Amino acid sequence: MRTGPLVAFLCISATLYLAWGQIAAYRERERIQTANAAERRTRMAELSADGCNGAVASLAAMEHRLLKAGGIEVPEALASDITLCLEENIMSVPSRLQMERTHLIRLFPRETSALPNE
Repeated sequence: MRTGPLVAFLCISATLYLAWGQIAAYRERERIQTANAAERRTRMAELSADGCNGAVASLAAMEHRLLKAGGIEVPEALASDITLCLEENIMSVPSRLQMERTHLIRLFPRETSALPNE
């Protein structure tokens, strides 16, 4: 019995199956990235300087509890709104400076300080 053609068939089948799996994973990743980008654009349209100021005011209301050692965590929705405001630079200067003065900016480490000498 000749096993050469059978082994070749199995190898080619396995290669095609693995390639199909990689392509499917790539397409799913692209679909998720597109959905995330659309959601981000929608959220940016909903947020304005006023929306960002409201988010900072909500964060400032929790300041003492957040900055205590072992304090509560920033709610995920609020954190994502503030992060978006910081990344897209749609936050007003007074709100940004309030976060700097109260040290709440530390909760968002990707951001650099806007105040001089810090």
